[in-house]
Amino acid sequence: MALSLRDIPIKRKLMLVMLVTSSFALLLMGSALITYELVTFRRALAVNIGVLAQIIGSNSTAALAFDDAKSAREILAALSAEQQITSAAIYDQRGRIFASFPVGVPISEFPKRPGSDGHMFERAHLVMFQPILQEGTRLGTIYLEADLGEMYSRFGVYGTLLLLVSGCSFLGAMGLSATLQRRISLPILELAEVATAVSERQDYSVRGTKHGADEIGQLTEAFNQMLTRIGESNAALTASEERLRLALEGSQAANQAKDNFLAILSHELRTPLTPALATVAMLEKDQTVPSHLLRELEIIRRNIEVEARLIDDLLDITGIVRGKLDLNRQVVDVRPLLQHAMQNYCAGTAAKKNLRVSMEVTASETHVVADSSRMTQVFWNLLQNACKFTPNAGAIDIRVYNEYPQIGPNKGVSSQDGEQPPRAELVVEISDDGIGISPETMPRIFNAFEQGNRSRTGLFGGLGLGLAISRAIVERHGGFITATSEGKDKGTKFFIRLQTVKPVVTGGSQKPPSSSREPTPARSLRVLLVEDHPDTAEQLTRLLKRAGHEVSCAGSIREAQNYAIATAAGNETCAFDILISDLGLPDGSGHDLMRDLARRHPIRGIALSGYGMKDDIENSIAAGFSRHMTKPVDWQELKVAIQKISEEALPKEAQPAGGLSRTDRECASELTTDNSSS
Repeated sequence: MALSLRDIPIKRKLMLVMLVTSSFALLLMGSALITYELVTFRRALAVNIGVLAQIIGSNSTAALAFDDAKSAREILAALSAEQQITSAAIYDQRGRIFASFPVGVPISEFPKRPGSDGHMFERAHLVMFQPILQEGTRLGTIYLEADLGEMYSRFGVYGTLLLLVSGCSFLGAMGLSATLQRRISLPILELAEVATAVSERQDYSVRGTKHGADEIGQLTEAFNQMLTRIGESNAALTASEERLRLALEGSQAANQAKDNFLAILSHELRTPLTPALATVAMLEKDQTVPSHLLRELEIIRRNIEVEARLIDDLLDITGIVRGKLDLNRQVVDVRPLLQHAMQNYCAGTAAKKNLRVSMEVTASETHVVADSSRMTQVFWNLLQNACKFTPNAGAIDIRVYNEYPQIGPNKGVSSQDGEQPPRAELVVEISDDGIGISPETMPRIFNAFEQGNRSRTGLFGGLGLGLAISRAIVERHGGFITATSEGKDKGTKFFIRLQTVKPVVTGGSQKPPSSSREPTPARSLRVLLVEDHPDTAEQLTRLLKRAGHEVSCAGSIREAQNYAIATAAGNETCAFDILISDLGLPDGSGHDLMRDLARRHPIRGIALSGYGMKDDIENSIAAGFSRHMTKPVDWQELKVAIQKISEEALPKEAQPAGGLSRTDRECASELTTDNSSS
């Protein structure tokens, strides 16, 4: 049908559209009318027959009471005036026919026993049974059967009328469509003739006639303009080249628009999570909160953190698809990364499910060139999946070992004279005895948004991005990630293979000073908090005050500047020790505020933002902030950041606006690594 319509002239297509539309409207209207009539007729008939049954039953009480069958038959004989009633009967208390109508019809034609009270439609009849009552006592049952022939005759009339109206409408629609379609098809046919003339004679001087300002008129005008431009060959060529250049430039613009959209999406999704996470953190530390609520608060906090993780996964997979997965590579030991992932991302969940988690390291070479935060993210994803898909009292085993390539004749790898043999390969094996992976699902597990099937997604949650992100990260490191499973409920094994390197030789084996000394107790700071999100501002203010700090809260740059000016009051030093500021403020950027305050007095700062890309972090550090924290802000991380800043000695003179000290550059590098895995 669709193929045959392609070759039909447009005027016939327009006529067909009009006819089909009008016919459909008539059919729909007629069907609705007949359906309505059917419902209302049956309802009215049931009511009328019900009233008639009550009248006959009321008049028959005496006949039943005195066993007067003759009187009962005379009462039923009155139904001869009701043309719809085809048969009727009165049953006594024992369910026997006491009297019937019409006279002469065999008793066998009537129901042997009265049915349930009420009415029902059977084929072309309405059947009704109603009790005959006297002062609450049931003396018998009245049976009536009505013919629905009147209803069907009505439907016949309606059908005839519908056919007549449809026929007249069809003829009228044909006449109207024949007239109206000319106004639509004629300009198109004329335009087709112009196109034919241009094609056959290469005559670019012909023009189509514009009949109106509708879409066809606009098409005609555009067609005429096209002919004019084609006629100007040299100018058209130059214009085409310019348009091509502009189109290519408009395509960095499209990519930039995508980047901006992703950044805004991240910000808008993260921002509402911050006050919720801060409120939970505050309540968890509140000694007045009943112990039975701590479990519920932990559930809320964990789900908020999962939500933030899902946002990060979405941004990660988008960056991977667009080839924008940045890595900060250095020589790292894989063992502490695994231990960190186990302690921070696996231990709590495993304890709740009574899972046994073990790690066996037999590898002698464990150093690789990797982005430590991204590699930790891979381990976290695999351990999280193992905990999620392993039932209670199950086991998760981690093995770290080396595989050495074989060197020599006919052993796959050869070494030329004077060359060092290839280094060992590091293998991280994570196995569980969980639900396993079916053979048909195995080829798809590393695809984005795959979790095997919908039932598994609904049962375990998640977006199915973890393995896709992990594979991309491992492959960007020049490694491989694979999985094996013997089938359903037989567990799963994941293997990560990376090329090892020699460890970096350092000048000494001493631990960093920060790890060997006792932590400095937190001291009270004067904090200027700038946050335009009311819930976030309120909860962070309460948490900071509970931690013993003095807090002044502003909702805009202007308000923050007024605070700083009013509290300084001619002093050479700033009245605030630290600035904690959101970056997206109503009257500007938190970067502008940081630069302005730094020009007045030396001050440290922590930037809060829903934007957490590498450029965002570097811009915050360049503006003078010491830290850049991505929302939702974890209170414990914020406390640590404030503690570190409070321990850092401010320089005697403020840093130039936009300048980076050595410490700031180190912080920028550190934060780029930290936030990429947050």
